[in-house]
Formats: sequence, structure tokens, C-alpha cells
Amino acid sequence: MKNLCLVIVLTIVGCGQQDASFINTTSSSKDTLQWQGVYHGVFPCLSCEGMDTTLELTLPNKYTIHTIRLGTDPNPYRGSGTFKWDQSGNIIILDRGHIYQVYSDHLYLLDVKFRRIKGPDAEQYRVDKIEGLGQQIKID
Repeated sequence: MKNLCLVIVLTIVGCGQQDASFINTTSSSKDTLQWQGVYHGVFPCLSCEGMDTTLELTLPNKYTIHTIRLGTDPNPYRGSGTFKWDQSGNIIILDRGHIYQVYSDHLYLLDVKFRRIKGPDAEQYRVDKIEGLGQQIKID
């Protein structure tokens, strides 16, 4: 009888535990990070002093972007739209075609093949999250 009780207890306890090989250890930026917010950076530009870019991401998958061509164009570009997540949940694609890899406090602009831009200016293709800004960029 004691053996039967021991088997039942072990069975009940064992059923509540998962085998470590079956636990899903993958996670995505979409599900685990606070990606919503305002991001800012200056991207390299061949025909200007830089592309001053401010990008705000909001729920549900909406964005607002404000871009100024430094040193050449007094008229900034302002727009908004939607974005979608790639299958991995770590990359967003704006409806205007820009592709960004999402991290906890910054985004990297990717090339059309979803790869990080390389070279001496590689770190300049990054926009950093600006803490404390939760208001939307106004579109005129």
C-alpha cells in the first residue's frame, strides 16, 4: 500500500513538471520588449550632412516619422502609417519600406535583405529610444 501511495504521489508531482527539452526558450522583441516609444538618430547621407530622423512606434503597429535633410532641405518630411512584424517578431517593416531590427532601447535600420548595414558608418544606422517622450509627433 505504501508503494502504491508513493507511485501516485510521484506521478502527480511528475505530471506538473515539464521536460526542459520541451520548454520554448525563444522570445521575440514584439512580445518581450517595450518597443513602443520615440526613437531618434542621424543617419548618414551622401547628398546632405545627415538625415535627422525621429520615429515614434505606437500600438497597434502604427508609426509617425519626421525626417530632416540636414544642411540642404528646410522642408522636413513628415508622415505616418502602419508597420508589420516579420515572422521572428524581431524586425518591423514600415509600410513605406524601411526595415528596422528592434532592441530594448534602440532600432537598427536594415538593408533590403534584412541585414545590418556594415562598414565604418555601421553604428550610425541606429536610432536610440528617447525616454520620457510618450506624446505623438504632430503631423501638419
